[in-house]
Amino acid sequence: MQMYTVPEVARILRVKKGYIYELIYQGRLRAIKLSERRIRVPQKALEEFIEKESGRAVQN
Repeated sequence: MQMYTVPEVARILRVKKGYIYELIYQGRLRAIKLSERRIRVPQKALEEFIEKESGRAVQN
């Protein structure tokens, strides 16, 4: 199972790390807290987030 760090997810989505933390704490992006300062996002969770959010995209 592939796991990503918060900075890696931020790079993939081309957003700031703070936004990824916000998504995690809001429960919109599932993550695993390994310790107080170590958070990992499973690849499956990232894929599910992208799929779910793509349905919320603004349509012109």
